[in-house]
Amino acid sequence: MDVQDKTNILYNNCKNIKPYESDASIEIKNVDEAYSIQDSFINLKRKDGYGDIGGWKVALTNPEMQRLVGVDNPVEGAIHKPLIYKNNVTVKLNNYCHLGAEAEIAIKIDKDIPSKINGFNNKEEIIPYLKEVMVALEIVDDRNSGSNVTYEKLIAQNSMNHGCIIGESVEIDLMTLDKLEGELIVSDKVFGRGKGKNVLHHPLNSVLYLVNNLIKRGRNLYAGDIVLTGSISTTCWPKSGDKVEAHIEKLNTVSMNIF
Repeated sequence: MDVQDKTNILYNNCKNIKPYESDASIEIKNVDEAYSIQDSFINLKRKDGYGDIGGWKVALTNPEMQRLVGVDNPVEGAIHKPLIYKNNVTVKLNNYCHLGAEAEIAIKIDKDIPSKINGFNNKEEIIPYLKEVMVALEIVDDRNSGSNVTYEKLIAQNSMNHGCIIGESVEIDLMTLDKLEGELIVSDKVFGRGKGKNVLHHPLNSVLYLVNNLIKRGRNLYAGDIVLTGSISTTCWPKSGDKVEAHIEKLNTVSMNIF
């Protein structure tokens, strides 16, 4: 079974809302193959009408989630432009196998980031390419994988991203993002709380990781792209009738309605 065969199975299982166990026949050799499958997965999604890439998400940005899948580094996935929604969108629960939502700090790329051969050394080097910040809700679907998902299969299925809702952008001191506090609220009840420092100790570290990993993959971040830096709290799994909100201080609130 080659990369394209594995991609076709994974993509169709995701598209047809089949649970994670449906992927049992797929064996992914290593991280390089996993990202090759992700590239093909992204291409299939584009051809299927989801359009071009409008941004990226970074996952596994806290030690607990990394331990869950047995790794010590993050992972990324693409976000297609038609799946970047404005505030207060309505989401149909039956379009997902197991719908999840995460509260995140999102950063907009202000200028195309160059492909430096040796990458960027620290977060201060990438600040000139960034400007606006916003609160975001990431839409994920773990397809009932729970703790069974492997690092390679997480990568291969585009890190489970199914879009995001973003708020109005603001300009603040980017070096202070680690101090921002926020809440994930489900139907008027606080589900989780967290701070920007929960994301690789600073959300800019998440962007730094992404920039360097994309350069290694022959990809880039362009002006206007959105980067979801990682969840500040635990993932919620809403049910029909729920309203999910992300509140992060100094940023605007976003929400989505589930039916």
